[in-house]
Amino acid sequence: MLVHICCSVDSHYFLQKIQEEYPNEKIVGYFYDPNIHPYSEYRLRYLDVEYSCKKLGIELIEGEYDLDAWLKSVKGLELEPEKGDRCTVCFDKRLENTVQKAIELGHTSFTTTLLISPKKSQDKLETIGNNLSNKYEIEWIFKDYRSGNGSQIQGELVKENSLYRQNYCGCLFGLTPQRELQNKLMDEMFDPINQQILPESIHERLALYKQRDTLEEQNIKYKIIKQRFLNYRLLSAVVKV
Repeated sequence: MLVHICCSVDSHYFLQKIQEEYPNEKIVGYFYDPNIHPYSEYRLRYLDVEYSCKKLGIELIEGEYDLDAWLKSVKGLELEPEKGDRCTVCFDKRLENTVQKAIELGHTSFTTTLLISPKKSQDKLETIGNNLSNKYEIEWIFKDYRSGNGSQIQGELVKENSLYRQNYCGCLFGLTPQRELQNKLMDEMFDPINQQILPESIHERLALYKQRDTLEEQNIKYKIIKQRFLNYRLLSAVVKV
């Protein structure tokens, strides 16, 4: 079974449940998410998924980061709300790519960890999965692991395993209205020319979670503590030579 993975927060519990329900199935993770932007955020999420899969003993494959192709596929849908038509096109693209990879690798079934995300439409995903199943003659595994106390268990596992809990879905067009509503600066898109690692930046988080992996490998105890402080970004400057 090939399991499309969107992020470790959604995948860790989902993969555990799949392992329990399909003990005789060879489960392989597939990280195909060209919707995640900027690239540093994409690398951070892949790093965390890799960490999660190692803990679960699951093989992980990374798909192509074809951002340009993804942007073309959602052109004209930039202002659509979360769970709108842009998300439908995004799901279509990512899941069809997953099915094609599954067939290439000889898998007979596929599913996605998007099913457990509270911000994603299960009905929409179920329809897309069924359509792809009929089109490619491959089994679609639809599971609702967020019902009951699934979301609570998921949150506990995220804390227990020190997983990276992102603060937006990954999509640039989803982040824009979210930050406008919060009246916050969209500093995720700031990338200093001198490659300086700014406080509270994605690059700083990436360095932090790389350190987590190192401490895990060395079996050194650690604790990730989130602190708030007065932050800044340089919006304009003059350079004289």
